Amino acid sequence: MRLSILVPFATFIACAAAAQSPPPLFDDADDGGVERAPDTALGRTVASGGAQQGGVGMKCMACHGLDDAGAGLGEMPGLAGLPAEYIEAQLQAFMAGERFSPIMVPIATQLTEEERLAVADYYASVAPKLSKFDHGAPTDVVQQGGALAASGSDSVPACNQCHGGSDTSGAAIPRLAGQSAQYIADQLVAWQNGGRANGPLNVMEDIAKSLSDEEIRAVALYYQQTPPDAE
Repeated sequence: MRLSILVPFATFIACAAAAQSPPPLFDDADDGGVERAPDTALGRTVASGGAQQGGVGMKCMACHGLDDAGAGLGEMPGLAGLPAEYIEAQLQAFMAGERFSPIMVPIATQLTEEERLAVADYYASVAPKLSKFDHGAPTDVVQQGGALAASGSDSVPACNQCHGGSDTSGAAIPRLAGQSAQYIADQLVAWQNGGRANGPLNVMEDIAKSLSDEEIRAVALYYQQTPPDAE
């Protein structure tokens, strides 16, 4: 079922799932616990279409942006400013069959481990951007979404407890501020219908199933219009 975030109660197309456990950023066996040095230059090359396999045919920037245009494209998430651990965990999940996307599964599978780590480091190094999409949503709807994000309701906790920014987001919990409303709404419906089923402790499945279509639309529109640096 696809829910249009600007026209209530239309049909929804669900997107894929997030990873449950991130891969380590430290390799004790090889380097004695020394932190891995980010290779953002290689990551930018991969994002621009320079992977060893696939190349231009699987350039990340086509859907997820590059540098100062890293805000994503509607149903595709903006990756700029997300934790490297989170991005790498999602690529691992596509490879492991824990998330499904006809676009992302072959891309994640063709990237080398070095390229996956590097592209995650690259996007983590880019300042997050506000979604470029419609910011003219009804004020009352945005306010309803803001109330859910800040305080929750009788059936769901406050979204900002986990998604409120760099102090709360992490390897399994992405920042939502600045993402497109369509992407956020798609993911909540995917949690509802089992399209995403591998989150930590089933928290998001339970929360999403407690949200109405109206609440999904409201909270998605609220986060779309919230600048990433305001969270």
